[in-house]
Amino acid sequence: MSHELLLVAGAPGLHADRLDRVAHAARRVPGAVRHELVETPLAAVALVHTEPAGGSSAVLERDGERVLAALAVTEDGLRAAVDTDRPHELGAEAGHVLARIGPDGLTVATDGLAFVPAYWGRTDDGLVLSTHLASLVSLGLPADIDEQAVAEYLVHMHPWGHRTLLERARLLAPGGLVRWRAGEPVRVEARPLYTPSAEAMTDAEAVAEFAALWPELLDRVRERGGASRTVLALSGGLDSRAIAVGAAGIGWRPTAYTYGSSRNEETRTATRVAERLRLPHTVVPVTDDRLLRGAPRILDALDGAHSPGEMYESWFDDTLRSFADVVVNGMIAGPMWGDDKTMGMSDPDTVARQLRDRFAGALRAATPYVRTGGGPGLAGIVSTGIDAALRGWDFGERADMVMFWKQANKMLRWGSMLTNSLRRAGIRLEAPFLDRRFAAYSARLTPAQRLNGTLYLRVHREVLSAAADIERSDDGNPPRALDHVYWSGDRSIAAQMVALTARHPVAGVRRGGRRVLDVGAARLRGYPPLDRAADRLDGRRAVFPADVFLRSRPAYAGRLADLLESGLGSGSLLDDDAIAAAAAAVRAGSSPTPALALARIGAAGAWLNDYRRRAGEWRAHARAAG
Repeated sequence: MSHELLLVAGAPGLHADRLDRVAHAARRVPGAVRHELVETPLAAVALVHTEPAGGSSAVLERDGERVLAALAVTEDGLRAAVDTDRPHELGAEAGHVLARIGPDGLTVATDGLAFVPAYWGRTDDGLVLSTHLASLVSLGLPADIDEQAVAEYLVHMHPWGHRTLLERARLLAPGGLVRWRAGEPVRVEARPLYTPSAEAMTDAEAVAEFAALWPELLDRVRERGGASRTVLALSGGLDSRAIAVGAAGIGWRPTAYTYGSSRNEETRTATRVAERLRLPHTVVPVTDDRLLRGAPRILDALDGAHSPGEMYESWFDDTLRSFADVVVNGMIAGPMWGDDKTMGMSDPDTVARQLRDRFAGALRAATPYVRTGGGPGLAGIVSTGIDAALRGWDFGERADMVMFWKQANKMLRWGSMLTNSLRRAGIRLEAPFLDRRFAAYSARLTPAQRLNGTLYLRVHREVLSAAADIERSDDGNPPRALDHVYWSGDRSIAAQMVALTARHPVAGVRRGGRRVLDVGAARLRGYPPLDRAADRLDGRRAVFPADVFLRSRPAYAGRLADLLESGLGSGSLLDDDAIAAAAAAVRAGSSPTPALALARIGAAGAWLNDYRRRAGEWRAHARAAG
């Protein structure tokens, strides 16, 4: 089965309402088919079994007044979580949430990367906890909305740090530990796995260590898969290619899959990589029946972060289940190797400005749909959130500190939603770049090794050489011909382009050409007769060109309008009149607002409506129960 954990803890005594609250919430978990209940004088716990099955392993055991409840993405991970007293030292290979309840109190812990997210909130005499955010409201937590978090979601696709859309709920941090004893305040600490290391390696040592480590990690992925159908998500980039080449290098040839068709550059690149490595390869076409398919179900799988408009695996989850039990994904590898335009920045004010500039387009898109009641406006709210998220980080300590910040504040939240969407679809996720051993390796890389992806390219040339001459889909340059792959913040993009072109003239011309195409496509849209040509350019370069879909695929437009309308009446920051007008425009096949921004607006409203509905159900249930 797949599973969710629910827990209510409070003052000593067998309280019938506590068990009733957990049972009430368990019945409202999306996909629930049955649940197990355990109660002690301090807590009530439910292990909810859900369909589709197969996305997780779990245990609920009682020994007198002691209870063990755990959920993990793999059987190995479940055993490791249960057996260790240092769960914060485990990574995605043992992603888990673990609760231990004793006669005097309880602890709840997550792995060092929070690969399986857990959410919790304080109550008058204890706490509530769930692996499904909305279920906290069904457990009785007030459905008060955190408007700061909603604003951050609309612009960044997730709240910063540990915030959630619910004012009184928090995400348990990577390596998080909640401790509670009856009559005492809840104590929370975090011991994240991915932190800067004082150790360092020379370039040659780093390449040699990767060459030894990578086959071991992938062999363990293969072993954990056992007889399951394990497949590889293969794109046109470096990260999934690293997995594919490494797998072939140990004699393992799992089926690879790629979305799109032969007209997409990413799909063609992935096909060349698969053919070179002799991997079975499935191309999954992006047909009308798949576009934004099942948005309400996707919303249930995402805990107030990410978006149905961009969680593409959920559009195809039934297709994936037809040939896969386990998906191996290169998620979050880029930042661990240095992929971010703030890389090299050491001043927090400079980092903050860069982040504001980066999200300026998303801010402009969301602003017409937000009411701030004469307050600081959406721009002010978002700016305050960025400043708060940066606070406490010493960017001057090292030139790559911003990468660790990004992992803690953005990428892990992003990745945990992919974990959730797949496990709730009955599919296990393997993420070898988030294995504890790779995280420890990456933490030892120096800023110079991360800058512009220099070391990563050398790894591709020397260790992953079997596909190093195949061009990347996004700029047409093969790893073998480059020593610069990521833009950084230590110099202007123009200066980096000049330096790149001087060292690698062909690569520089190709990147410049891609930039010309980007600008050209945008300018073609200023002349309606040329819109179709611009759409063709976008359709070749992107597998999921959302704005092209909105204009040319009525099925997508209709589902996007439905998503927008599902968010009407949510209150909070969102402006119903503006959203209703946008939905009408989308149904007509046009919109002044980018489609992905509209998907976030619809998702936020739908989540807020769900919280309000659950709060009403809980009040009605409590009244009926007396």
